[in-house]
Amino acid sequence: EQMRPLDVPGMTLTSKEMYAFAIRLLNSPRNRPIRKNKDFGIQAQLNNVFTAGEYVFLDITYYNSTNLSYQIDEQRFKIEDKKIAKATNVQSVEVKPVWQLYNSTSFKKQYRNIYVLKKLTFPGNKVLNIELTEKQISGRLLTLQLKYSDILKADAF
Repeated sequence: EQMRPLDVPGMTLTSKEMYAFAIRLLNSPRNRPIRKNKDFGIQAQLNNVFTAGEYVFLDITYYNSTNLSYQIDEQRFKIEDKKIAKATNVQSVEVKPVWQLYNSTSFKKQYRNIYVLKKLTFPGNKVLNIELTEKQISGRLLTLQLKYSDILKADAF
């Protein structure tokens, strides 16, 4: 009778709940990818976009068709202009993921991960660029562009 639920302002999901949602997302059937890009023998595809509370869950898979393993330097999420003219200012805002399912540093053939971002809005003339960079000198860089309409069409848990 003395116990009451604790309501912490500003926190809508715990990491345990995020983990449960991420596992459900991994076990959900994969349909056609929403977005995909391929370069340097590496392919990225966005499988699903889900929302829960104030968070956006991105299910991303990377495929490596080369014989060299891919050493992940960093995964970056940036909101940038869709088209950049030569003589204009470029605005770029980096968005840090709140949580991710796996903390892997390399992969040989396939790597799938769930990234959780705080709810974000941006205008139609901007895109969310998801960049995967390699540690090596070769500097293989793969960018996956996500439109705001893809986030608006997201399913909910």
